[in-house]
Amino acid sequence: MPLIEISDPEENILKKKRFVVGIDLGTTNSLIASRDKTTKFYGDLHSSIIDISEDPKSPLIIKSIKRLMGLTSEEVKNNIDNLSYEIDLSNNKLPMIKNKSGKNFSAIEISSLILKNLKTIAENEEEKTIDGAVVTVPAYFNDVQRQATKKSAELAGLKVLRLLNEPTSAAIAYGLDTGETGNFIVYDFGGGTFDVSILNLDKGVFKVLSTDGDTTLGGDDIDILLKNHLNIDKDKSQKLKQKLCETNSDTDLITINTFNSLIKNIIDRTIDITKNAIARSRLSENDIKQIILVGGSTRIPLIKESLKKNFNCNILDNIDPDRVVAEGAAIQASILSGNNKDDLLLLDVLPLSLGVETYGGLSEKIITRNTPIPATASKTFTTFKDGQTQLLIHIIQGERELVDKCKSLGTFTLKNIPSMVAGAARIKVQFQIDVDGLLLVSAEEDSTGVNAHIEINPSYGIDEDELIKMIEESNKSAEIDMNARKLYESRVEAERVIYAITEALKKDANELLSKTELSSITICLDNLKNKIKSDNSEEISSAVQELEKSSEFYVERRMNRSIKSLIAGKGIDDII
Repeated sequence: MPLIEISDPEENILKKKRFVVGIDLGTTNSLIASRDKTTKFYGDLHSSIIDISEDPKSPLIIKSIKRLMGLTSEEVKNNIDNLSYEIDLSNNKLPMIKNKSGKNFSAIEISSLILKNLKTIAENEEEKTIDGAVVTVPAYFNDVQRQATKKSAELAGLKVLRLLNEPTSAAIAYGLDTGETGNFIVYDFGGGTFDVSILNLDKGVFKVLSTDGDTTLGGDDIDILLKNHLNIDKDKSQKLKQKLCETNSDTDLITINTFNSLIKNIIDRTIDITKNAIARSRLSENDIKQIILVGGSTRIPLIKESLKKNFNCNILDNIDPDRVVAEGAAIQASILSGNNKDDLLLLDVLPLSLGVETYGGLSEKIITRNTPIPATASKTFTTFKDGQTQLLIHIIQGERELVDKCKSLGTFTLKNIPSMVAGAARIKVQFQIDVDGLLLVSAEEDSTGVNAHIEINPSYGIDEDELIKMIEESNKSAEIDMNARKLYESRVEAERVIYAITEALKKDANELLSKTELSSITICLDNLKNKIKSDNSEEISSAVQELEKSSEFYVERRMNRSIKSLIAGKGIDDII
């Protein structure tokens, strides 16, 4: 009698499990972890530092490479004095770090070396190859910076399961451990930056309601304050700060009260940003259930005191703030790989609006800021001039109403549009953002189906300082921008009417108009040409209406002649 092979189901499950990891790719430190029933970290924090010299006697140490991810040479050159290494800016799109051996490195390549080191550490410990990774990015990383991060991981030999926003990752670590529901603040205060996100957690669904931050705030700023106040070196100030945080008491060099007074303005600034983020989420401060702390700088006692005082809610800090992001990423990797069957849905949001430039230098938003992603949206546009057979599509990012106040992400051209009169073509422009926040833009002409598209490549982008500055400027300039948009729109409409009337007069003014009628229209036309130069949108709109009114009979005559031409020589059966 044949025997049935009996095996342990749990053993079979273990055999099928894939080796997947979560990686917190940080500016100062990075960490890699995996998740089974508990989270396993591979080593402690690993410095995000790489020596690219290839010469042990003359090291070339690269720090904080994350700050250069997705930046152009133009953007980097403004901060070149703060770098400890030479940058080759000859390529406008991609700045390169110089190596004495003659081999230059991009920020993407250097980040890949950091990730490759993390990969090697984990694989050596487990004695198997990583099957996939979830890599975290700041909430304020735009699509170009995300593309750059993903490319770095791929160069390191990692299959990216997903890019995950750092605050969302921290919330996952707490959400699955505690089973909490409600609205949460993720307060992320690291060495060089401050980020805050407002999230809602309900039945396993994470939704990012709003984000804000300031990359000029961080633990480094506190080190500098101590350094300058006590006239000591940076390394000593860092150690002193750590001691003050651990003991929350006086030291030989400074009292805790003096320390708190020194850093009060920095902490108050983070509180103000947090309140702004709450307001943008359309919640009240009473709606916040708990605050999640992320980043080593949150160990400063004054931070917890200030948060409790201002928001009157619980502080979640039982997970190491330096490890919480990597832990959340490891949990998410386990879920995405099928190792973990927890029902978890993430709804991150777009940090800045995306759109296109329309005639007159106006910004037309296709997907607005704080829209949950992944997302798809489209709008239909048309041509401005008769016979236009090409359309240049300029993709922009930002909150301002005028293109020159936004950030250019790229351009592409839709060709072979059928020659039609102005306004007849119908061109659908579609934006698609995937779960990683990566952007694909396509355009298609309705009648022929001709199309074109672009994927935003990591050769240009926005740094975090600029992202936050753009949001702040849009809030301060909202009324000014709307007035400017109204003026630009009135000018565009005026140009459209001037173009249409002028082209019509060239064709048939002598046939359809008397000299008196032509003179009447010409006077209104000249008046509009003068008014369009003014900064008064109401005057321009009034002049447009005056020209349109004076031309009504002319437009009617042209239409009647077109109809007569159409039906000439045809019977009633041919027309009906």
